[in-house]
Amino acid sequence: MNEWIPEQLASAQKANLEAFYGAANLAFEGFQKLTELNLQAARSALADTHTQMSATDPQAFVAQQAGPNGALIERAQSYYRRLYEIAAGTHAGFATIAGAQYEAHNRRVQALFEDVSKQAPAGSEAAVAALKKLLESSSALYDSVNKSARQAVNMAEGSFEAVLSHTSKASGVTTG
Repeated sequence: MNEWIPEQLASAQKANLEAFYGAANLAFEGFQKLTELNLQAARSALADTHTQMSATDPQAFVAQQAGPNGALIERAQSYYRRLYEIAAGTHAGFATIAGAQYEAHNRRVQALFEDVSKQAPAGSEAAVAALKKLLESSSALYDSVNKSARQAVNMAEGSFEAVLSHTSKASGVTTG
């Protein structure tokens, strides 16, 4: 039995705890940004309501309600853009943490495989080769899925920007 196993387990446990705390901090930061965004939107809505309710006569109130309100559309677009940025940033952070965890796990599995293959009994070369091929194909599958997920995220980002651009043009509001 390998005498380094307790140290390897302690190291792996420490790395997993660091990854957990990193993910927890990332989630908390995303939640904090989302809360701040929603508080800003609530303050803005409250100020708009105050302005509308302070109309001096019924005709001014109706005019405010019925008239095109480009500022409202601009604020809504800004809100959704910022919401998307928060979600995308949090997702990217989680993807980075997950990728690092996968890479570390993959290195540990490769090291374990190397140790096992060195200690394999004679005549088990075919089984070792099959296991090695399985590890290589699972790594290739992960890379393929990861690449597809990144492409899907990039397409979603492009679609989001296209929708914002289209709604800005349709409403006559410029986005920053």
